[in-house]
Amino acid sequence: MPDNHNCLDFLRLWRWYKRQNQLKDITCTPHNEHSIREVKQPRVAYSDLQGDDYDLQGINWRHMGVTRSAARKCRVKTFRNYTNKPNSDAWYPHVPDKLLTRHENYFRFQSMDLRNDVRLLHFQLRNIMGCASRTAVYYPSITGTVRKLDPTTGVVETAMKFKTSEDAQVSTIAAAENMLVAGSFYGTYRYRPLEAEDESRCYDGKLTDHASGITNHVQVHSSRYSSTPVAAFASNDYGFRMVDLARNEMILDNMYDFALNCTALSPDKRLRAMIGDLQEVLITDAERGGILEKLEGHRDFGFACDWAPDGWTVATGNQDKSIRIWDARMWKNSRGESNVVSVIRTEMAGVRSLQFSPLGSGKRLLLAAEEADVVNIIDAQTFNGKQTIDIFGELAGVSFTSGGQEVVALSSDPVRGGVLRLSRCHDWEDNMDYTWDAGYDWLPTPHKLFDIAGSQMSLTQRQRQAAMCQDWLF
Repeated sequence: MPDNHNCLDFLRLWRWYKRQNQLKDITCTPHNEHSIREVKQPRVAYSDLQGDDYDLQGINWRHMGVTRSAARKCRVKTFRNYTNKPNSDAWYPHVPDKLLTRHENYFRFQSMDLRNDVRLLHFQLRNIMGCASRTAVYYPSITGTVRKLDPTTGVVETAMKFKTSEDAQVSTIAAAENMLVAGSFYGTYRYRPLEAEDESRCYDGKLTDHASGITNHVQVHSSRYSSTPVAAFASNDYGFRMVDLARNEMILDNMYDFALNCTALSPDKRLRAMIGDLQEVLITDAERGGILEKLEGHRDFGFACDWAPDGWTVATGNQDKSIRIWDARMWKNSRGESNVVSVIRTEMAGVRSLQFSPLGSGKRLLLAAEEADVVNIIDAQTFNGKQTIDIFGELAGVSFTSGGQEVVALSSDPVRGGVLRLSRCHDWEDNMDYTWDAGYDWLPTPHKLFDIAGSQMSLTQRQRQAAMCQDWLF
């Protein structure tokens, strides 16, 4: 188990290190550290920010006799990234990982709703946030329920209750296809339509009776052949299962040779990427589960993956502090070796959550939330630059919302956790340097985006972008 600390314990550790005459390059020592528990207001807005006097989490660093930059420096020095393979995250000259420059500015801080009731039960599983829209973020609470928070107003309400205390041990959540789905530590699941509010519309099921049947991850998507919602569960008992949510019926039950930690379906719903307690990435048949490819390169176990809307770009995140980018058009080279497009080094810890920007949302981006503190927003066109947003606390999920125009991230820190909201620096109003070229969005021209039903672009956005680029007509 890792020995990383919440905000208050981190300050105590910092103080202890200074007493031991360590951290000599950090000149300041925190005092009044208990003041970090004093939350003046439950919501921090952009207009409230005052540098070291009041940061994104409402922390007054000056009152504690330190600066936020010194706290960040101390955090990086004292944080311990968890690995299953010894030294898998070590930096060597022959390692292909590249640390991207942090010069981009894609999103800006909008607000943070401080919550101390987020319940993170397993230090490796960080997919406990479901985001249905910009006004509906779901997370498991210490009250034994799933709560819904509206990041635009800060209003919180109960979204799901459970019949037993075991069912309430939520290990993963997803909100998509008009369904809210929660998986538990004991191999059970519960779901309901998002618009339903009464308990009679909740449905339950059991995936496994195995003693280690933790539901590690769930992805909700529509069936390849219809609009029927399907839940794809990755479990710790080595099982991958699919449940038809219209009938609450299991339609696939496959077993593998290792625990599965995350899966991602391709846009055409023919292939599925799988990662788990092994170093390889598996590409499988989405309907039958057969293994088609094994991709090598990672040095530790994997916990995050996603498939981009273009249909061929795949990202995988691993405890070795790397993100690997793959191209489905050429998984391997002529020598039969795994063909990686890019290997990106993370800042502080392994990546636990990955998500590509949705189709039609503007410049293609990749969200990568590390185990704690750092959300990376990576240029998914070149993979050569990024923006980082940092807070203090364990991260439990990250997602695009509002058609890719906003980002929400969940922190489970019991002192200064909550829901962070970022808004896009609008490409066509604030960043006039951007021009529409091949690869800017996930399809090369607005015409093609306009023709796809799942595109996030509004008619107004399409017209504005067309006017700014060329004389395309809609």
